[in-house]
Parts: sequence; structure tokens; C-alpha cells
Amino acid sequence: MPVMRHQIHTLQFGDVLFEGNTLGSFDSLANGDKRTSDAGATHEYYLKIVPTVYQHFSGNVSYSYQYTFAHKAHVSSGSHRSTPAIWFKHDINPISVNYRETRQPFYHFVTTVCAIVGGVFTVAGIIDSLFFSASEIYRKSQLGKLS
Repeated sequence: MPVMRHQIHTLQFGDVLFEGNTLGSFDSLANGDKRTSDAGATHEYYLKIVPTVYQHFSGNVSYSYQYTFAHKAHVSSGSHRSTPAIWFKHDINPISVNYRETRQPFYHFVTTVCAIVGGVFTVAGIIDSLFFSASEIYRKSQLGKLS
């Protein structure tokens, strides 16, 4: 009887987009370890694959696929015993995901800085107005003209 214990180091489709931390699920089965499972088990992997287009700052376009998976392992027994196997069943999604690297324009930065500066001046004006009103009330109370 064949032994179906296994380890999946990597499983990717299409262009390799990133090294290290990836955006999305481009290598969900990486380091999948089934070496401790039952030796005679049949393993079924159900993959949901989504086409992905990634547009870089430089204008380069990469075509890859993200995927999620479900795993099922079972051992057949009794008179209907079958040979253990590893199955990869896939379903390709008709909708694609598009990532585009963009930078915010400089005017967005300027607008944000102006908003922050304006907010600081507004809050400073409110605080100044409160202190001025409080000092006027205190001065009037000292003179006895508070009515």
C-alpha cells in the first residue's frame, strides 16, 4: 500500500508577485505538512482560484492567481477499500482582482497640511476666546459689575 504522507513547500500559479510578505493569498498551501497523517489516507485539496492582475508603479503588469483551499483526508475501509491518493480539485473564479500601485499626488499632501494647520489655528482661537471670556468675567467680578 502506498504511503501518502506529504509536505507542500509551495504551490503558486502565474507570475510570482512578491518575495516574503504577500498581499492576498498567493501561496496558501505553503509549508502544508501532512507527514504525520495516516499513511493510508486519501487527501483531497479543493482549491478556489481567483485570477489577479497587479499593476506596478513602473507600469509593469503581472498576472497571477490567488487561491484558498479546503483539505479533507479520509481512510477507506471495509470491502470498498481504495488505493490512497492525493487529489487537487480546482475551481477557477470568473471574476478577477486588480491591484494597482498608486501614489497620492503632491496637492493631496499640501491640502492635508493646510487642513491640519487650519484646525490648529481654529482650536487655538477657541481656547484664546475661552480664556479671554473667563478673564473678562473674573475682572468684572472683581469690580463688582457682574449682573
